[in-house]
Amino acid sequence: MSQIVRRNGPAWLNGLPSHNSRQYATSPLLSRLEETLIGQRLFLSYDYLSPQPSHLLRVSLADFLPFSQSNPFAKDVKKLALPSILEPGHMPRGHHLVYFPPQLPSSQLVPDGCDVLHSPGAPFNRRMWAGGSVRFRDLNGGPLLNCQRAVCVEGVRDVRVTGKEGEEKVFVGIERRVAILGEKEKEEDIKSRIWTENEEEWGDSTVIEKRNLVFMRDKTPEQLRAEKTDGNQQKKILRAPANPTFRHTLTPSRALLFRFSALTFNAHSIHLDRDYARNTEGYEDLLVHGPLTLTLMLTLLQDHLSESRQAISAIEYRNLAPILVEQPLTVCAKPKEPACRGLWDVWIERNDGGLAVKGTIQTKPFGKHDENPAATISRL
Repeated sequence: MSQIVRRNGPAWLNGLPSHNSRQYATSPLLSRLEETLIGQRLFLSYDYLSPQPSHLLRVSLADFLPFSQSNPFAKDVKKLALPSILEPGHMPRGHHLVYFPPQLPSSQLVPDGCDVLHSPGAPFNRRMWAGGSVRFRDLNGGPLLNCQRAVCVEGVRDVRVTGKEGEEKVFVGIERRVAILGEKEKEEDIKSRIWTENEEEWGDSTVIEKRNLVFMRDKTPEQLRAEKTDGNQQKKILRAPANPTFRHTLTPSRALLFRFSALTFNAHSIHLDRDYARNTEGYEDLLVHGPLTLTLMLTLLQDHLSESRQAISAIEYRNLAPILVEQPLTVCAKPKEPACRGLWDVWIERNDGGLAVKGTIQTKPFGKHDENPAATISRL
């Protein structure tokens, strides 16, 4: 049986994905993880919310998105000027990912370039982004990008171990809470008003993100050789949902992966080093970032929904299959039934038609006094 250590979560979320296969976990391993991960202190990352990181992300994505009110760059490159903080806009959905980077020296990175925060340690040296969720308190998105001081409070909410002894996978659920703060606020005061024991409660947070990371053992030379030998065999393809009401196809480039890695301060070799991705991880090429596909889903669907005065209030998603660089992907969506619930199915299809990412988006109508998210984005 799989074993899990977790805390209460938001009612609308189902948490980590369930598995039907037989699973095992050794008690000593779970005991160590409970002590070292869930029991570790909260991490605080500070930032000043300049519009520059968000602007650079929009510039990086401009050529990959359709022309719209929130993406005027597609037709007029003169609109690429840095926005003024005299008329600040709200942080667009998903752009919190390019703020609050892990502030660690290179000595605190593991061999594949990832940081050591929340890692279960050896022998679980490989890390993948399994999915997660994001909630937005303000219908306009995140906080104002007016250079105000902000913090991200980060901690481990749950841990799960699957697989028989010697083949375990460790799933770590990390929660990150974004909030505004004063210049001289004490660390303990910050934690007490932002972090809550129950995930359902907001505290003083404006954005709450849950990241589900999976940590695995290094692949053996025998495993890599077997994968290369079987590489030409037909792999199982997950069938994508039919009849989307929205779809957009783009091809992520190597330059886009580099830019996103730079903006997120992410040195994970699987996105940057082709030889590493092929010879150590066993993939055909570089992998597209999990947070990048999250950003694409949020950006594209929010722009689509703005026409009907709907705002994304939450998303939950799972990464089901790797997406390779320079391979077309298609972001799709359609409303769930009944449509009045404000829920949308959102997913990403790979070039082979298989399902790579699957999620659910919750929307809310914004009233006459709320600003259209597309309008605030266009000011940035």
